[in-house]
Amino acid sequence: MQGIKYGASETETETVTITNRPNSRIFPQDASIVLVGCRGAGKRTLGFIAAKYLGRRLLTEDHFFENFSGCSRTTFLQKFGADAFNTQMAAVLAQTLEVNRFNCVIECSTATLTLETQAVLKAYAKTNPVIYIHRDKEELYKLLKLPVSDAERLLLADHKHRALCNFEYFNLLDTSPVGQTDGESPLRSASVHSARLIHAKQEFINFLDHIVGQALARSWVQNPFSVKAIPPEHRLYTFTLNLRLSSLIEQNIDIAVLEASAEVVELIIDTWPENMFDIISTQVALIRRKLDLPIIYYVEENPREERRRPLEERDATDCELMLHGLRLGVDYLSLDMERSEELVLKVLSMRGRTKIIGNYVVKGFGAPQWDEDAYVQRYLRSQNMGCHIVRIARFCAGNRDDDRRQIFMNKVAALPDPKPHIVAYDYSVFGIVSPFQGLSLNPSGHERLEKSGREPMVGVSTARGTIRTFFRRGWLQPLNFYVLGANVYYSASPSMHRAAFEHYMMPHTFEAKRCTTIEELDRIRRDPDFGGASLTAPFKVAIMDHVDHLSFHATAIGAVNTLLPLRGQTSSIIDHANARNHSGITDKFYGDNTDWNAIATCLRRAISPRNSVQPSRTSGLIIGAGGMARAAIYALIKLGCRNIFIHNRTLSKAQDVATHFNAYAKEQNLAGRRGNDDRICRVIESAKDPWPEGFQQPTIILSCIPSSGVDDKPTVDFLMPSHWLRSPTGGVVIELAYEPLITPLVVQMRKIREEGNTSWVIIDGLEVVCEMAMEAFELYTGRNAPRRLMRRVCDETWNRQCAPFQPQRLS
Repeated sequence: MQGIKYGASETETETVTITNRPNSRIFPQDASIVLVGCRGAGKRTLGFIAAKYLGRRLLTEDHFFENFSGCSRTTFLQKFGADAFNTQMAAVLAQTLEVNRFNCVIECSTATLTLETQAVLKAYAKTNPVIYIHRDKEELYKLLKLPVSDAERLLLADHKHRALCNFEYFNLLDTSPVGQTDGESPLRSASVHSARLIHAKQEFINFLDHIVGQALARSWVQNPFSVKAIPPEHRLYTFTLNLRLSSLIEQNIDIAVLEASAEVVELIIDTWPENMFDIISTQVALIRRKLDLPIIYYVEENPREERRRPLEERDATDCELMLHGLRLGVDYLSLDMERSEELVLKVLSMRGRTKIIGNYVVKGFGAPQWDEDAYVQRYLRSQNMGCHIVRIARFCAGNRDDDRRQIFMNKVAALPDPKPHIVAYDYSVFGIVSPFQGLSLNPSGHERLEKSGREPMVGVSTARGTIRTFFRRGWLQPLNFYVLGANVYYSASPSMHRAAFEHYMMPHTFEAKRCTTIEELDRIRRDPDFGGASLTAPFKVAIMDHVDHLSFHATAIGAVNTLLPLRGQTSSIIDHANARNHSGITDKFYGDNTDWNAIATCLRRAISPRNSVQPSRTSGLIIGAGGMARAAIYALIKLGCRNIFIHNRTLSKAQDVATHFNAYAKEQNLAGRRGNDDRICRVIESAKDPWPEGFQQPTIILSCIPSSGVDDKPTVDFLMPSHWLRSPTGGVVIELAYEPLITPLVVQMRKIREEGNTSWVIIDGLEVVCEMAMEAFELYTGRNAPRRLMRRVCDETWNRQCAPFQPQRLS
């Protein structure tokens, strides 16, 4: 992408403040990671996930004990007794940790936490990440099948890990029914096998990214326009959803109904129930699972409706609560800077990669005016202490004075860079005075949350109501979005996007528009009110030479399915991203490809553990050679498949696609499997050909033939040769056409299942198009997609428009 700035320096907010404050929880990226916790907590499974994702060796306690001692732990215990066994365990652990300080994931139970073992772990935590893994005790009781008294003793000992570890991960059970994800219609005709570990795997990967410091860089490189690529404090018009721990406990809230209501969740610790550390760990895990948003963690000093605590008790308890939040790897921690200096310094020294918000709440009727020097002094103190963001809330008894607040903001803006981001607003007895006073991180509520007497900041304002106000005031402008191509009359995208726009009260439009030439497309995209478009055949490959900048993925795939206008006033990618939802003439456009990620997401859900992708063994088959086939191949590459076969009736097109991806694989050092043959893509010329000798039968099959047949041949009536369907463990078949939804291939695979081979999983085109639409919505608007809503509307649209003509889907 020439002429557009999107280097990491724009988003690496770890360096925005000038500070040499000590930080004892930053570790080298290649430092070995230790997982501890009682049996049944899920350490082994998470260890495999970590080792595979980070490309490291996995060492297990059984393995290193036998190597060190020459016998198993059971044999050693029987032979030498408990005392000798405990001493040996500590020695083995110390030796293993010492010689494997880098590039390993080390799993150990430390079920018997002797003083020697505790000392070893505590010392190791000074130089390496040590993660305490635990889960809900009721689930553990069921899993271990122990008498309650034995289980309680086990958990009591297990909790000692918390004091020894520098990180903590609550392993939340995935309760999604098989074949159904949150918000998905139960009428899905294809059999979708939802892998139980899909949520836990991604959440643990995100947690690891936080520890090693690569979360932002990963999102940024993959797609600088994604909602995860630019921190919410650097995006325009972002909101913080305030969630109080007391409300979560008392109201028994289903957090999932709060989706797409803000860009950040602020979890406010305002009560101290029994077992509060486990309760907080659970709530953090639930927010990550249900909302998938960054978390601001805030321990309130004097919560309303709670007893007043003596200073010594307050500091001791709240310090432990704050350190607990840091162990949980929250994205932000809000720290009241007028607390005792000892507490402030302690928290800052343990911040790790969590961003610190220097928080000030200026109370009372005599609160200084915004233009007084006291506010600049507060800002400078927070900067000198090493805060990443400074947040000041000022009590306002009467009408607020925006002019004076702007004077303060101008003073901060005039300070030399780098400097912390500033958030400043007025609040009154009714909450924040105006729905939106700054550019980012303004507090908001939700219609589903009961108003709490404990909440001083959030009044009646919500993110969606405030966004509607922005459009009414002209701060944002209504735009026109499209799905463009030769055959788009049946598209489910318009209904999904319109529902999402309505959710946010955005007056945008979305239309399926038929066009077949670049000239027609060019007229549409140069309209000042053009917001973006999803592209179908014949544009996915043809548009490549007509966009100014391409994402990394679109370049690798050689196809574009999402087109965005670039309206930033500078060449900065952040400027372009913040120009979304603004109209204006432009002749610069950005091309991306979301097809591959939608396909990969569906495959991750559907691939069974016994068919998990193994680079040297797994075979994938692609039917077709158009733009969607290119995205499917890229998805397989991203999942680790290195034996990909292409079949297309027009042989030359299949060969061109194979050549493209073999060149890409060579450039990226993705090795093939056979000696001098480093190809990852091969072409099968005829459906009569036997499956290639020396390769496993395919366990991943993707039919990428458009229903119209305009992109390539064969047409959508293609049937799989039976001799390509002999995988003994079955596999996954994705039919990417969805009009008709029940294609001959789907009927064929259903018959195979009905005949007894239920190990084949079928995914229909609506599953994939729904995932595409959700990612496209986020690229178009910069807002999190209301996923449950869009899934439901996708099903409703198909049932209304197509089901009467395809009754077999409901059979």
